[in-house]
Amino acid sequence: MNLSELLSSDMTTLSRQARQGFDWWLREISALVPANMLPAGLGGRQRLTAFHRLNGEEQLVAATVSGADTLVIPREVCLVRHLTLPTMNDADLRALVEMDADRILPLAADAVVIGMRSAGPAAQEGMVDVIVGAVPLAWARRITSALAEAGIEPYRIGPLDELGERLEFDLAPAMRKAGLLAPRPPVAKFWWIAVAVLALVNVGVAILRDQQQVNRMQELIDTQATALGAVKRFEDRLHGNAQKVEAIRAKRDAQQPLRTLARLGAAMPEQSWVQHLEWDGAKIRVSGYAAQGVNAVAAVKASGAFSGVRASRAEALAETVAGRPFDFSASLQEKR
Repeated sequence: MNLSELLSSDMTTLSRQARQGFDWWLREISALVPANMLPAGLGGRQRLTAFHRLNGEEQLVAATVSGADTLVIPREVCLVRHLTLPTMNDADLRALVEMDADRILPLAADAVVIGMRSAGPAAQEGMVDVIVGAVPLAWARRITSALAEAGIEPYRIGPLDELGERLEFDLAPAMRKAGLLAPRPPVAKFWWIAVAVLALVNVGVAILRDQQQVNRMQELIDTQATALGAVKRFEDRLHGNAQKVEAIRAKRDAQQPLRTLARLGAAMPEQSWVQHLEWDGAKIRVSGYAAQGVNAVAAVKASGAFSGVRASRAEALAETVAGRPFDFSASLQEKR
């Protein structure tokens, strides 16, 4: 998925992608932790290949392979319930089960040792299947005595599942909490802290490399600062010159009296004399005399060289011996 597709994705797609990425990261991190220290949801329930066993006669049979850390107890001494609870983490599930143990189990909560395991999502959305198991407190004490006689300190205690390959649930945390088993050193916590530290180091290295790239880019910009300054000054000078040229051109177009005089001379009829001419760059005002029968205003209008030709009140003056007076104003009409 590229950046464009990521920005145009909806929240459902983004959530799914984020969850897949988190699951991949969790699997990679879990591969660094010893299997016997993983929670059940992270692959901690691998198939048992070696374990100690406590039979129905309370006799402990040690494993023939060294390094076994699991004690299997008879399934017949356990009370097992299958529940459907809201989805939450294992710690919250355990707290909920322990708080509601008097209703879940036929024995009082202080008379049993409770273990549990999440069996995955339930058929109902937002719910999870949970297996709750318990053994009477008296049986838990017998297990402790048998372990002490054999000199074994298991990490997990519980019955096998129906396939006989994995523990159905683990009673060891509850037995440690009740003081029936010695607390284990926080080795798993150490590993998780180490993983978290390595993750932070990884993020820190990524940030440091990014900062180094930014610094290199800044150094490159600084080395080019002199050349860029010269180019900038040259560009500013060209821009200023272009503005001056445009100003001169506009001023020249607005102030060309010779062109105006040439057009006026061509538009005025024969036997007409201009006495007064005013020009402000946009309009002209012309006054003078014309011979008898010569209409200067009509001739200028007919020439098409000017627009907005209007006679002033002086046009209405009576004719004199010198001729017929005229006085008009007009604008220079641009040729197409």
